[in-house]
Amino acid sequence: MKLLSWLCLALVSLPLPSVSNDPTSADRSAGESVPVVTFLQEVTGRPGSPESKTYQQKVVLSADRVWVLDERRNLIQILRGDLDPAVLWEVSSDLARYREVTDLSRIQKDRRTQELQFVRRVADLPQDEKREMLKGAHIRLNDQGEPIREIELEELAPSEGADDSLRRVKVYENGRLVADLKLANMEIPFSFAPLHEATGAFSREVFEVIRDLKGFPVSGTIYVVTATLTHPLEFKIREIEKGSVEASFFDLPEDCQKEEQRAFLNCPICGSEVERESSAARARDREGQWIFFKTRECFSEWKKQRKARQ
Repeated sequence: MKLLSWLCLALVSLPLPSVSNDPTSADRSAGESVPVVTFLQEVTGRPGSPESKTYQQKVVLSADRVWVLDERRNLIQILRGDLDPAVLWEVSSDLARYREVTDLSRIQKDRRTQELQFVRRVADLPQDEKREMLKGAHIRLNDQGEPIREIELEELAPSEGADDSLRRVKVYENGRLVADLKLANMEIPFSFAPLHEATGAFSREVFEVIRDLKGFPVSGTIYVVTATLTHPLEFKIREIEKGSVEASFFDLPEDCQKEEQRAFLNCPICGSEVERESSAARARDREGQWIFFKTRECFSEWKKQRKARQ
């Protein structure tokens, strides 16, 4: 999904909402009360960039809605899983403009397409060579020769000196580590997995496993796998607080104007016009913006140029 890059208000100018620790004390006359968990999350690393800076996010999490104030991109993300279809709004921090994403599985769809293309390319290779190529790409096939995703869990015993109140769980997808999590034994009925799925971090198969893990992930590393890149994102969660907010908190701000995405952009290498839906490849630049490429050769050249600039 294309990300916003706004010059906006400072992070501290948008505090967390007023949260009531007693849901029954909410002012019902002002609207429905929604149970939530609020916390601060520190995230290290960012997709498409070699940088490993740490950024802070303020999060309000409910059963089917998530509100995130993202310091790095100077925007607010609002995930509304209660709508049909589910939608992700990305709102500028001055609350004046927003973009809407309804195809929340686009990144993983692109990855699936890339996997199918890879399977076709290696189909005629000798069996041993084909097996090694598929293994290296972490692609497994069913009896019909179609890509599948097999998920495995590994629960580790606490290391010496570690906090034994935390469970450490590793999640593997086709033998590749995709999540290394430390979970606290907390009675929080909400999962943070829907936001990660909405932003393309997980395949559906991984999402279903992580969503159902017991305990609340307070730190760990998520290895985001896309069609072109794999990148680790480390996170730490603190200042966890249960409470409630008005349901309207998850609505779009009043007078916020929708900003439409252009269907066509220009390839940064060859300059040709590229349609988003049929681009040969895409990646994020240093500012987190999606860029689109006319051909795979253009994408390879862009990667070479980026590496040379590092």
